[in-house]
Amino acid sequence: NLKKVVLYLMPAGSFSEFVPMFLNMVLGVPLPLSVIFMIVICMLTDVWASISLMYESPESDIMYRKPRNPKREHLVDLKFFVQAYGFIGILESLFAHIIFFIFMYWKGGFSPSQLFLAFDKWTLGEFPGKTTEELSVLLNTGESIFFLSLVILQWGNMFATRTRRLSMFQQNPFWGPTKNLRLLCAIPFTLGITFLFCYVPWFNNIFGTHRIPAPFFFIPIPFAIVILILDEIRKLVIRTRPSSFLARIAW
Repeated sequence: NLKKVVLYLMPAGSFSEFVPMFLNMVLGVPLPLSVIFMIVICMLTDVWASISLMYESPESDIMYRKPRNPKREHLVDLKFFVQAYGFIGILESLFAHIIFFIFMYWKGGFSPSQLFLAFDKWTLGEFPGKTTEELSVLLNTGESIFFLSLVILQWGNMFATRTRRLSMFQQNPFWGPTKNLRLLCAIPFTLGITFLFCYVPWFNNIFGTHRIPAPFFFIPIPFAIVILILDEIRKLVIRTRPSSFLARIAW
């Protein structure tokens, strides 16, 4: 369970915060995730789900596995990073940026090609037809949407990380001996924090956050489901083909 907690925290809490900063510094993309939202993810929105994962029941196949070799199998190893960064982290970063670009095109009329290599053009208001204030509001809203996208994408990561090899349906979180209803509380908890930072005027004024258009509460949900489905497929391959490449690199 400790490994599951750490694995859950790493994709959004580090990798998906590093990628926007890297794209901003190297490729000039306007920073889609503000510093305050990075802090909120690490200190608030990820807290309830990570605590809930501590209460997960042992997986039903645990006694069929070989004993852990303490000299070779550590809490965090290369396989662990492959899962956290090479799989979940890449998917979350990719999907969150796609949703951010959708908003920037829908609301501002900016295609992704216009946002790449923007650099100081954005902060100096050098885009035709847009004032500096309009660009600031547009980016603040985009940052809020990127933050919400990571929050919802983490729901998919939460249910995927519950098990290492078994399907979610084999380790049912909703009823039976393996239920963990604490996980369901993570959804309204994280949404409540999102509403607090994005809809309370005091937070808007202090932290530069902005109200999120209603459609963008639903757009990230299919992407979160895709993360869960892809991980279910990965686990299916591990169970049915234990000598496959995916099984050898499985955490």
